Amino acid sequence: MSLALLPNLITVCRCGFAFIVGGLILWDGRGSWLPLLAFAVVAATDFLDGWLARRLNAVSKIGAFLDPVADKLLVGISLLALSYLEDWTLVITIPTVAILTRDTIATGLRLFPSVDMPVSQLAKWKTAVEMVGIAALLAAAPSSLSVMWPFGLVLIWIAAALSVYTLGLYLGAILADEKRPR
Repeated sequence: MSLALLPNLITVCRCGFAFIVGGLILWDGRGSWLPLLAFAVVAATDFLDGWLARRLNAVSKIGAFLDPVADKLLVGISLLALSYLEDWTLVITIPTVAILTRDTIATGLRLFPSVDMPVSQLAKWKTAVEMVGIAALLAAAPSSLSVMWPFGLVLIWIAAALSVYTLGLYLGAILADEKRPR
């Protein structure tokens, strides 16, 4: 196997491991560090695959597409599992739905060849806030730190607001491009 394939292989593995993280959250999300550890490892590989792609001069279109998909799978599956564990209470379900809706629309738009929608810096920050928020939510039960759950929820709500805002930016840019004379 060529080393140039390694970043994309890691990204594809991240997609699959997102489902394992979700399963661990459902299986033992309230009393064990294991879901948090698994989430943290998969989240950390987000940096690794990008770094390797640049380092090995192996940046590819498929990698550029799959990298945010892997992030969205990890975040979405984790948030859905946490929402399920919380009996779909609105305090976590509302931001989960906002984030999943935005991510689904943004990913769908990227499937159209005529739509040029690179990932914005603000969207990268949104993903970081999501990951830290989910990590805090996963740390709340096993750590018995009462501040972790509200801290995680605040971050998830901030991420939801950023989700709606960045989707608006993307849609605005697409509409402006459609109106531009060619």
